[in-house]
Amino acid sequence: MGDIHKIERLAAVSWPSYIQKRMGQWLLRANFGVTKRANSVWTSAVTPEGDYQQAAEHFYKNLGLPVCFHISNASPNGLDDALADSGYEKADECFQMTALCRDIMSHTDDNSRFTYKREQEPSSVWIDDFIRLEGFSPERHRGYTNIFERMPPCKAFFTMYDQESLTAVGTASVIDGYGGLSNIVVAKQHRGKGAGTQIIRALTEWAINNGAKYMYLQVLKENLAAISLYKKNGFSTISEHHYRIKK
Repeated sequence: MGDIHKIERLAAVSWPSYIQKRMGQWLLRANFGVTKRANSVWTSAVTPEGDYQQAAEHFYKNLGLPVCFHISNASPNGLDDALADSGYEKADECFQMTALCRDIMSHTDDNSRFTYKREQEPSSVWIDDFIRLEGFSPERHRGYTNIFERMPPCKAFFTMYDQESLTAVGTASVIDGYGGLSNIVVAKQHRGKGAGTQIIRALTEWAINNGAKYMYLQVLKENLAAISLYKKNGFSTISEHHYRIKK
């Protein structure tokens, strides 16, 4: 299902920041502070020449943002220890998970009680619904808008309903035969009733129709309910990543 370096590259491309600046093969990313992924140094390539810590600290301090590095299994050996020794604290440990599209579809059944609305570009209402279901601050709207606008063009933003009731939202994008899942949130009153499986199935089916053979996603290690759901639907862990943030 692809090597770790490829999945890390695809994940970075599918979640673009408002500001992106090359540092060798690494990428400095900033997006008004909305999501660590979009406001961190992508390091899943060879170490750039020069003092990378000084360059990163200068970049983020000029923007008024915390200095943050994204560390994955594809990052250079010794980088995590070097940042720890420099006073960077570990945060948000995550799994990168992948699945064959056909395995996801075989693990799920279509449930006709759910209906869907699909948008290629998310409306302001979709973004508001996503933020509300996540319990985030409305101030994050601008940051998400900028990410979603910059995502590669093969993308879809789904809203799922049970009769007239907003049940779940989710996003899929396809690059080079790989579908990325993100922003999957089920409304609290609908959790534990199969809605999560159904939104995953709908997004995967759309991805298959747009050339995907594989799916991938990122999930916090502490989100045990989501991990259990993904495993039940055919996903397995391919790698791990976390962040290092300057104290």
